[in-house]
Amino acid sequence: EGKMKMKSKFEFVNGSLWEEKKEIPVARNCDVAIAGGGPSGLAAAIASARTGADTLLVESQSFLGGVATSTMMAALVDAKRANGISEELIKRMGERNGAPLLSPEKNVNTIPFDPETFKTCALQMLMESGASVLFYTIVTEPIVVGDEIRGFIIENKNGRQAILARQVIDCTGDADLAYRAGAPCVKGREEDGKMRPLSLLARMGGVDVYKTLKYLEENPEEIQPQYRNGGILKAGEEDVVQRLSGFYKLVEQAKEEGGLFPECHYFRLENLWASRGTVICNTARAYFLDGTDADDLTRAEIICRRQIDKLLEFARKYVPGFENAFVIDISSRLGVRETRRIKGVYTLTDEDAYGDATFEDPILFLSGNLVKRPLPKDLDVHMPEPIEGSDKDWLEKYPERVPMEHHEYQLPLRCLIPQNIRNLLVAGRSLSVSHMIDSFTRNMIPCMWFGQAAGAAAGLCIKYDTIPAELEYEKLHQELKRQGLTF
Repeated sequence: EGKMKMKSKFEFVNGSLWEEKKEIPVARNCDVAIAGGGPSGLAAAIASARTGADTLLVESQSFLGGVATSTMMAALVDAKRANGISEELIKRMGERNGAPLLSPEKNVNTIPFDPETFKTCALQMLMESGASVLFYTIVTEPIVVGDEIRGFIIENKNGRQAILARQVIDCTGDADLAYRAGAPCVKGREEDGKMRPLSLLARMGGVDVYKTLKYLEENPEEIQPQYRNGGILKAGEEDVVQRLSGFYKLVEQAKEEGGLFPECHYFRLENLWASRGTVICNTARAYFLDGTDADDLTRAEIICRRQIDKLLEFARKYVPGFENAFVIDISSRLGVRETRRIKGVYTLTDEDAYGDATFEDPILFLSGNLVKRPLPKDLDVHMPEPIEGSDKDWLEKYPERVPMEHHEYQLPLRCLIPQNIRNLLVAGRSLSVSHMIDSFTRNMIPCMWFGQAAGAAAGLCIKYDTIPAELEYEKLHQELKRQGLTF
């Protein structure tokens, strides 16, 4: 009695909740705004700022790196392609003894690194570029007027606010902004929409890596064929191994004795710091789930945490060198390999790859071996079905059985430009490519390349008052060359 009754801003109508209109304060007005601070977003922000554009990067975590740090996938695959910002980052980590130095010949295909060193070097590079960053902030929806995106809505401790920008880059990894802005997207394989599995990585300590190496040296058939020729690299004075994968007999023995889950066909380790006795286990898998669905992400987290418990028990009981192993930490986010891909102004197809396609606006040159056609159904990288590492998975276990042919092809800037939205670019694994090509372009080095191209393009659009689809390609080519990205 005597208390003022507060008016509710919410109303229930026919089972739905409605919110009254309210003013949304503008937190920042900038030239280029980037959603997501993973490998592509980091590179995009640096590249945009280097053009002179007022650039803001928004990240939900308290650090940069995305899949490299919060997901703990601390191995830069395709390091031979490192160029521009990605090469700068590897060099910086090497100078801090947080990664092996990349040789001038670039003869090491995978560079393992210390995740904390990545965070430090990434933030240094971002700050030096002149870009701004906003941590602890979730990007919730785009601000779309007609066919233009004017920025996006954010949520953080300050409440609900708006970031306004003349150019926006979606580096969410899931094309969240593009999708919510109305840009058409696809998911998964073309024939059935199924997506690659989700993973949760765990760092283990107390490992005698040298003992594990000795076991594999004495049992070479236990090593996944691609890694039989791998050796110990040096990060400063420390010994670090890129990847150890296989342990097939031990895995099958454990499964027969009820010690492992049926989806596990091999034991996969990344980033083995032998001197420290630490390894990252990349073996947990959750299949047939959607990384854009919160319920599925929750299911995957629960599934993978249970698997990690089993994997630790397995390693301690069966794998030489792991007798005293323990879990140091588990990645703070799931590793999501595949969700939405935009339908861009151009989509790079399987036919382009097999036809060695070239374009007027290339931003990436891809070369390597492709499986000869017709493609067998089960030949896929991290396929959606739970057969990875098994006898059915020829790419991982029996690559000598797979007929291959060499191809070289380009990827155009138009793959980063979504349909229907004039001033939006998308970088990272959600660009416009086929499911097969995604197996190459989703890796961190290409994603940083796409981010640098998108950031430079957005910055130049500010400079020349244009939009990405109408930007003169030669101007972009020269800017990327100035920034050290050559192809």
